Amino acid sequence: MIKNTTPYIGKIRLKFEKYPEYTGKDKLNKIHLDLGFIKLVSRITPYRDTSGWLINPECKYLIDRHTGGMVSKHAFGNNNEHSLPNSFLSKDGTYIGDIERGWWYYKNKMKVCNKYPHGVAECYDDKGNIIGYHGYTHRGGQTFKIGDRLFDASYKPKEEDYEEWEWYGWEYKYLELYGKSDALDKKWMRESGISYVIPYKKRGKKIIENMDECLQAAINMSKDLS
Repeated sequence: MIKNTTPYIGKIRLKFEKYPEYTGKDKLNKIHLDLGFIKLVSRITPYRDTSGWLINPECKYLIDRHTGGMVSKHAFGNNNEHSLPNSFLSKDGTYIGDIERGWWYYKNKMKVCNKYPHGVAECYDDKGNIIGYHGYTHRGGQTFKIGDRLFDASYKPKEEDYEEWEWYGWEYKYLELYGKSDALDKKWMRESGISYVIPYKKRGKKIIENMDECLQAAINMSKDLS
């Protein structure tokens, strides 16, 4: 029996695929074996109802109960003439994403950040303690915790702001990656400089000292990637 990792109900099958991260009539369920040149994956073909893909009611329950958000219809337009079923919303109705976004929150022990619901999530440990904030867009994401750096998009990394071993490691990574890159990637790397290989949680001058600064760093990063 192959475990269903999606919030949908449907038929699952195994396939060998080189690039499985696409969605059409079906979607990726899980990568079971990565052989480099090809992967053994399971894909799910969700059943459909009048609203679209049939969602698992247990997944909806878990999202509603544990994420601080809810799965519901999102109406929009001048007179709310348009709607998106099975959307992930904050309690006040702010649109955050589709049900897969809500399922991602649940699986990663995240909760809706009411101060910035679209693009930032609260992060918790197994005991229910908040440990940081995760800023994200469709282009990527980063969790910020106390001890990280307060992300500043305008900050230009300076060697004197970091430990010697950190800076050396990033210089080595940059040169190694540059040598393997094509012409377009090299152009982007030259434009970004060493920031290209420095994690977002290390890109800023100020060390994060409290949760308010974790939140601000996550907001800054989400805005920068939008």
